[in-house]
Amino acid sequence: MRTLISNPHQISWVEAPEPILSPGEVLLEPLAVGICGSDIHVFEGQHPFVSYPVYPGHEVAARVVHLGAGVDPSWQGALVAIEPSITCGRCEQCRSGHYNICENLKVMGFQAPGAMADTFVSPTLNLHRLPENLDIELGAMVEPLAVAVHGVALTQVQGRKVGVLGGGTIGLLVAQVARAYGAASLEVVDLLESRRNVAKSLGLAAKAPDQAKYEVIFECVGSEKALEAAIQGIHKGGNIIVMGVYGKPTTLTAGLIQDWEIGLKGSLMYTYHDYQEAIRLFASGLVEGKPLITHRFALSQVKEAFEAALEREKALKVMLLVE
Repeated sequence: MRTLISNPHQISWVEAPEPILSPGEVLLEPLAVGICGSDIHVFEGQHPFVSYPVYPGHEVAARVVHLGAGVDPSWQGALVAIEPSITCGRCEQCRSGHYNICENLKVMGFQAPGAMADTFVSPTLNLHRLPENLDIELGAMVEPLAVAVHGVALTQVQGRKVGVLGGGTIGLLVAQVARAYGAASLEVVDLLESRRNVAKSLGLAAKAPDQAKYEVIFECVGSEKALEAAIQGIHKGGNIIVMGVYGKPTTLTAGLIQDWEIGLKGSLMYTYHDYQEAIRLFASGLVEGKPLITHRFALSQVKEAFEAALEREKALKVMLLVE
């Protein structure tokens, strides 16, 4: 069985053939799978880089249950997080180590089958061993934390005034990473009081949008209004890291980017080292993930889980768990 999004707003738990392992691949049983904002974009028909049908699931902690030919036997039974990038290994970006922007990139759960299933397949190269004592829900959140690590690493935050626009899962993880990396001051900015309250429970300063200025801004919403707010809210010479996924074309005040010498940079996904750092941050307790989990469902309850995730005033991280 696996989850199928056949068209926007059409999701079901359907029969599926038993996966066939190729050499170098493993079969895994998911233990916990998170639903993220990109999954919701797919469900609502607003993701710019997918075509239907889609078999979702890219935030996952899983157990290796079978090995394909040529796989090291030590992987049998291993507890792992999955790096869902499927790359060509041949293009200039892959060869230079920037495989997160591979020219032929596919991602499990979007352009390739994902982990919201009884079992799924992954190349061994995509596996990251998890500490056996790490909570499986945190294991499933390694993926979004790696997104945050990658974005924060794109600019200098130590000793700087940092603003995080958006108090969703990515925004709250970005804020915690920036704090761990030495931001001089940090504020989470969100319209929703419920999300500001979660930020405060994590020891983060949080407020509604205002006229404050920052040296570094992480745009974690993915809306034209948020991007424009970032441009208006950055100090001259400051840096904006765009982390939100945009479902529509946008317009922005390009004149200020030139006149204020604003650095505007996108952040996509992660690499191996971002995953390893994410595991370290969770294992050390420098970043908390459990307070972000607002809903839990059985793996087969995908329809109910996605409906809950759509209630943005109530939902942050919705987690699917093995029954």
